[in-house]
Amino acid sequence: MTIPKAFIYIGGSYPQIRAFEAIKNLGITTILTDRSPNPPLKSLADHFFQIDATDVEAFIRLGDDISEKFDLIGVYPIEDYAVLSATALAEKFKIPYFDKFTAHIFLNKYESHSVWTSNGISTPDSILIKSGLNFVDLDTDILTKLTLPIIIKPVTSWGSQGVNVLYENDQYEFSRLITMSRRFSDDLIVQEYINGTIHNVDGVFLKNIYYPCNSYDRLPNPRFQNVTSTILEPSELENDIIDEMHFVLKKACNLIGLENGPVTGDFVFLDEDLYLLEISPHFHSVHQTSMRMNGTHYPMKSWIAYLSGCLNPQNILKEPHLPGTSGLSSAWSDATGGISKILIDNRIYENSLIEDVHIRNQKGDKLATNDGILNCIALIWGFSEDRNALLTSMDEASQLIKVETVE
Repeated sequence: MTIPKAFIYIGGSYPQIRAFEAIKNLGITTILTDRSPNPPLKSLADHFFQIDATDVEAFIRLGDDISEKFDLIGVYPIEDYAVLSATALAEKFKIPYFDKFTAHIFLNKYESHSVWTSNGISTPDSILIKSGLNFVDLDTDILTKLTLPIIIKPVTSWGSQGVNVLYENDQYEFSRLITMSRRFSDDLIVQEYINGTIHNVDGVFLKNIYYPCNSYDRLPNPRFQNVTSTILEPSELENDIIDEMHFVLKKACNLIGLENGPVTGDFVFLDEDLYLLEISPHFHSVHQTSMRMNGTHYPMKSWIAYLSGCLNPQNILKEPHLPGTSGLSSAWSDATGGISKILIDNRIYENSLIEDVHIRNQKGDKLATNDGILNCIALIWGFSEDRNALLTSMDEASQLIKVETVE
């Protein structure tokens, strides 16, 4: 009797839908976990377990239970906070993936920065502020060591949480931003701010061979600091620059011995120069809705095909892209307080370029701040052969979503 293959997917948010469908379409049993009792992907999963992504022991117990009925072929974390649970499962059940050392370097922004700079990879100048130091103990010359503006970011955090920008030489404001960032990590990085354009590339390592996949442009939201408003695939950068990003991502991963798994690299491009910001040991969560190739999340499909042996992953990776541009845009609210009503103009569904609109919030949810990274009301996904037309359509769709709140 053949034992069915199973895959553990840690996190069930809406942007994961195409990646999740790619796994199911290969005939793999899907085991979904999420801290929420009713995540968006629960209805698609073969089995669901309510587990916090950081509860390593709970995942080991889950793996033990699954292995009695299934051949556990893989595990995937949708965000950085789930990576340690994924590596623990991979280590115990001999699943091809990162090891704990590789994950630790990836998840510590200063350690990874140190590895790259010592090996000739361009990355923003950074200074480490260790935990336990009060502002009065800091070297007050730190504001003169880096050219303003500077970025203050937690060493370990995700989704731009705790990231702040200091624009003026103001020690009071510097101290305030340090306090804000330390809500997410005791150790901090003070880093030069490179005011260029932001781009990403994704790739998959299979037996130590890197396969380039997608490229993206990330457009900022002018109203919200450190927030991406729109993601467009593929990037409009020249092919040689995209190739360079893939080359740097491959080199940076090779430096810490990565052999198997998906990765995403964040880059800044300014005046013909590329700077590596960070690497995520997974495909970026919000990007996954826009990953497409003939309607399939093909990087995830190739990764699962490699793990399961059901298809040749190289053949999947060589398939041509569907011509055109896919994009994911966010609709935000300036309001704070409890949501009393979300108003959606029906014209949003009449736009031929908009493929899907997913409302992340509902009546009763609280919008705590007007610029919080998780304060998004809706995710709008679209596809078009005309990039500018798609951007216009997503902007128009955003204007058709309104939210009312009460204190």
